[in-house]
Amino acid sequence: MKYTLLEMTQDILSGMSSDEVNSISDSPESLQVAAIIKQKYFDIINRVPLPEHEQLIQLDPSLDADQPVLMFVPSVVSDIKWLKYFDSNVLDSSDSTNNHGINVNIVPTVSSGPPFPPGYLYVNILSNAEFIQMVNGFNPNDSNVASFTFSDTSNNFPGNFTFYYKNDRQPQNCTIISNLYVIFDSYDNTQDDTLQSSKTMAWGRIIPFWSNVDNFIPDLAEEQFQLLLNEAKALAFYELKQQPHQLALVETKRGWSAVQKNKAVTNRPTYFQELPDFGRRPGTFGGTRQFSTRGNYTWL
Repeated sequence: MKYTLLEMTQDILSGMSSDEVNSISDSPESLQVAAIIKQKYFDIINRVPLPEHEQLIQLDPSLDADQPVLMFVPSVVSDIKWLKYFDSNVLDSSDSTNNHGINVNIVPTVSSGPPFPPGYLYVNILSNAEFIQMVNGFNPNDSNVASFTFSDTSNNFPGNFTFYYKNDRQPQNCTIISNLYVIFDSYDNTQDDTLQSSKTMAWGRIIPFWSNVDNFIPDLAEEQFQLLLNEAKALAFYELKQQPHQLALVETKRGWSAVQKNKAVTNRPTYFQELPDFGRRPGTFGGTRQFSTRGNYTWL
């Protein structure tokens, strides 16, 4: 069962034998309890990333013709699992796009069949070092190679850097800099002037929203509300009553055990998938890697 912020506040206040309230703003104590619920909510989602906060997202465009391969991670996104870009060029085929990863010395095999229809294609997410090494191998004297000046103002330590890119093909690789900037290795100038937000598709984790109003319902699965309530109740008793709530502490341990068990079932492969696979590894061509972006996460 899901609860509103007011309902959880009233439950905790009742357990502490405090005055009844009709709104979280009725008393200083009710506001303190609401703040504790908020604190424990973000503690939970930072400790265990929950599937409820994952969804399809799009990158923000630069819309700058002088920086056509630059895009941005939206500020509400904390993690991205994979990234695709829509190939609208009907003359492209699947054999000439993403099949050879980052090895630019391999000559793609030209398909003898008809062109594939437009669709989303994976973009490999590379580390900063891998990506910079790759684009530095582009020859600026080639007619399809251009450059732009990238300005990074993060951490109050600005710098300007030159990045090469190709302007005649679907983007195949990208990197993320300073948890914000997404730089691609190419774009197709026959289709667009810059990379478009509407053509990106990524699977990522959204930073949950919080509203300090009575009817706000935290973004959790129903079975996780008891964990939130017991976590907040244990902390409220400790901070406001200077005494432990033994039953709430026991219930929080049970709640965390359930969350960890469900998380393992959700993210682990099946027993069949864990058997040895002596064939070609999935994602050998055109795959992506996982990475994290903001908050308490670390970029790979």
